[in-house]
Amino acid sequence: MSLELLEKNAQIENVPDIVALEKDVHISPWSSTNFKDALSAKNIFKVFMIDNKLVGYYIALLAMNECQLLNIAIHKEYQKKGFGLKLIKNLKKICIDADISSIFLEVRVSNKNAIKLYEQSGFNELGIRKNYYKINTGWEDGVLMGAEL
Repeated sequence: MSLELLEKNAQIENVPDIVALEKDVHISPWSSTNFKDALSAKNIFKVFMIDNKLVGYYIALLAMNECQLLNIAIHKEYQKKGFGLKLIKNLKKICIDADISSIFLEVRVSNKNAIKLYEQSGFNELGIRKNYYKINTGWEDGVLMGAEL
């Protein structure tokens, strides 16, 4: 097995694998319709493969000179191996090439691994969004984070 990470634009045929990965790693996963809407909205929607296996993806929205990271996931088998950093680096390059000056995202306050990844990628906490995420037991606050490019 090679560990060459192949990046490509997401296609409709990727959606079933994306939905399966989403359900495996997120507490309140997006639906198939959410991902299809992201494709039709012409968001930046990248998938990352190793040996034709989906390793991860991200979806981002560019507006004016800002980027909003809407969703990102890494397959559990590939977490904590630097792949999240590679996805963020990929997004940052796209943003820089498009003259984007800032990237913003929200993350659950309890998602310490993701917060650590974002901090390692140059993001800082900007504030708290109360009851931002629906979870099994109710609602959870979100941390608003941003990075200047």
